[in-house]
Amino acid sequence: MADEELIDGTYTLVMCIATGGSSQVWEVVQKSTGRNLAMKLLKAGSSEFKQNKVSLKNEASILKTLNHPLIVKFESFSSNRDNTYMTMEHFRAANLKLQLKMDMTAVHVRARQLFEGICQAISYVHSHGWIHRDIKPDNVLMNKAGEIRLVDFSLTSKSVNSFVQMIGAGRPSSIRGTRTYIAPETIRKETPRFQTDLYSLGILFFEVLTGKTPFQATTPDELLQKHLRSVPSNASEFNTNVSAEMDRLIGKLLKKKITDRPASIDEVLSELRRIKIFKEDVTEELIAKRKTESSDTMSELTEARLDSRADAKLRVILESNPEMAQQFEEDKRAKAAKKTTLEDQRKASILKSSPKPKQSDPVPMPQPVPAPPQPFYPPQGQYPFPMMPMMGPPPAMMPGFAGRPVYPGMQYPPQFPPPYAMPPIMPMPQGYPGAAAPIAAGPHPFQQTPSLPLPPRLSVPTSPLVAPNTQPPASPGVNPPAAVTPPVSPQELEFMTELPDVHWSDIGTVSFRRASTVNAI
Repeated sequence: MADEELIDGTYTLVMCIATGGSSQVWEVVQKSTGRNLAMKLLKAGSSEFKQNKVSLKNEASILKTLNHPLIVKFESFSSNRDNTYMTMEHFRAANLKLQLKMDMTAVHVRARQLFEGICQAISYVHSHGWIHRDIKPDNVLMNKAGEIRLVDFSLTSKSVNSFVQMIGAGRPSSIRGTRTYIAPETIRKETPRFQTDLYSLGILFFEVLTGKTPFQATTPDELLQKHLRSVPSNASEFNTNVSAEMDRLIGKLLKKKITDRPASIDEVLSELRRIKIFKEDVTEELIAKRKTESSDTMSELTEARLDSRADAKLRVILESNPEMAQQFEEDKRAKAAKKTTLEDQRKASILKSSPKPKQSDPVPMPQPVPAPPQPFYPPQGQYPFPMMPMMGPPPAMMPGFAGRPVYPGMQYPPQFPPPYAMPPIMPMPQGYPGAAAPIAAGPHPFQQTPSLPLPPRLSVPTSPLVAPNTQPPASPGVNPPAAVTPPVSPQELEFMTELPDVHWSDIGTVSFRRASTVNAI
């Protein structure tokens, strides 16, 4: 199978039609003639390959003896080291099982042609002394014109005469068949007869008319027990259009005893031709009419406001008519899909009508939003600004300094190691956010502190009213800008009137004036 998808250099594989446990059915093309054929090809890796090889050879020999327009035609058989296969006529049609799942109503339109054709094919097989033993929808092909082909003769066996049956010869050693369609005598390992095919044919008729088989179970053993003991229901219980005559015919085909069934397939065929299969013949016109009525009924029930009565009516209608229920679900899905499509089209039209920016226009870039200014609050009780260098002696060494105001936190005499700098952190003036509480009233410590010599340079704080880092650093030799000193209270002012003028001109930071003015330069 590997080289160029060829079998024995003669057949080209086209498509796999069906596959099973032991074999596959392929559509092939014969290179010499260009004809399309069907090939039943055994799987080489199967555990029962030798047994399957014997069975396929037996099937080919049986099919070779049958030549009927309703039976698939035999072409050739080959078995070698690489492949074992049988070629047949390629009938382009799906099997009946698949068609029932896809469109059961279409099968009902051709039901009479189908039933009579199957009976004719079985009659031909029985006339040549063969029992098919595997009649089921999977082994019947039917095209749209109603033409059929009976296939798969792998279980076919030769019928035996009454004498052989009486002495018990010809009994099968094992049960072979499909459990859903198997006859009771096959389960009991009795010698098969022509009526064995009639039992399987009755199940096929029931399934075609109702869409289900008469016996169903959860386990294989339970299903076999139902074949042996259970009485099947009438097909009209599942399809009310099935006639009473058809119910009686199917009932006779499904009898447990062989002697209770029709004597031959020809008897079944003649009865089929005399009775009505359906109470009302299923035609293309009837199907179109039912679809129109169903759509009208469903439109009335779905478009109206459903109350409890209308809802119950709809439920009863759908339960009694599976085809209408299926159409109802399809209509619901179609309406939902249409609604979704209309909604998508509406959104697309809105997007299409909205103005689009030109390609030449610059795309506006989002501008960063400036953060609002945040007020600066120093830590509680700390002076936030750097110390300024101070030249000359501090005010504590000046004449008449006793009684003058003193910055909170300052201590004299200074106890600082070189380079004799003022404390780095001082309490904030009163009134500034986060300022420390004012110093309690009491004697100035400078009045009891003796004057001591101080280092030549000390640092004094700048004004707290000036924000830090708002001015660039002063260049060498240039005086820094003046700062505003804290306001002076009247009690402090009376001590200041007795002081002489003192001006520290070398740094330009503080000036004391006599009498009534204190200015910051």
